[in-house]
Amino acid sequence: MTFLLEHPLSLLTLALLLSLLQPADKLQPLLTQGLTSLGRRLNKSGYSQGYLKAAGMGLWLVVLLPLLAAWWAIAELAPWPELLDVLLLWACLDAGRISRRLPQTLKQIAEQRNLAQLTLAPLCLRQTDALSELGLRKAAAEVAVLRLAGDFALACWYLAGGIYAALTFALLRLAVQAWPCKLNDWRAFGTLPSALYRAMAWLPFHMLALTLLIYPGSRRAVRGWAKGSLWGFAAAGRLLAVAAAGVNAGLGGPRRYTQATEYYPKLGSGNQLRSDQARGLLLRLALALLFWLSIGWTLTLVPLLYG
Repeated sequence: MTFLLEHPLSLLTLALLLSLLQPADKLQPLLTQGLTSLGRRLNKSGYSQGYLKAAGMGLWLVVLLPLLAAWWAIAELAPWPELLDVLLLWACLDAGRISRRLPQTLKQIAEQRNLAQLTLAPLCLRQTDALSELGLRKAAAEVAVLRLAGDFALACWYLAGGIYAALTFALLRLAVQAWPCKLNDWRAFGTLPSALYRAMAWLPFHMLALTLLIYPGSRRAVRGWAKGSLWGFAAAGRLLAVAAAGVNAGLGGPRRYTQATEYYPKLGSGNQLRSDQARGLLLRLALALLFWLSIGWTLTLVPLLYG
């Protein structure tokens, strides 16, 4: 029984339940803002591209290494270090925020579009104040896919490499949000952390994309897979393409991160995303994550019961 309580899957499940019951709404933005403030000290317009790339990676390492050392010291002194794992995972999971904010956004779009824009704004980089109803639905769907895929990648690294691998990935995820390469001001500074994040997220994103092929509409999803390679991060593009094609809707297309409009590849089918399709996509993502969680529990419990 003690083994089961201290098992990484039990701790991950507890952190997920805690996130769903009480999301870390204020903590995550504070951490991101802190990294942004640190980055601004080094990210100056007069420096060369090579310097900015090295500075971004160097700052991430300067934050990571003391953090790992401090975590090790605290874990050695704590009477139940596993509780620290739960707290870290809770602080880094987006599932709780997504499960509350996005259904609320979809509900507000038809009657209170300005409130929907305000609800969605903290979760995405793009400017939401000019988004139409369709634009809000597409933005909400893309946020759900990529944020929950990030949670899945975090869980995979925790189960595969322990808390230090999860801490490394979590800090990368925060750095990518704090120093977004999609903005010109951060493009050089965030290049190397972004590349490392994509490398660590590549396999989990593909695993989740393959899981979505199980659902109805799998033929459309398979046809949409190839379009995903047109996206800047191919693994994320394939995941978005499969998710959109599965519900017979389209994602991607033009968006604004600044005053200028940027044109991204259109993924999925050519049909406009309806509200019921957006909710169906959220449901599919939740079921896909539960599918992998149930597999993990099966592989954990069967040896205990029949070994």
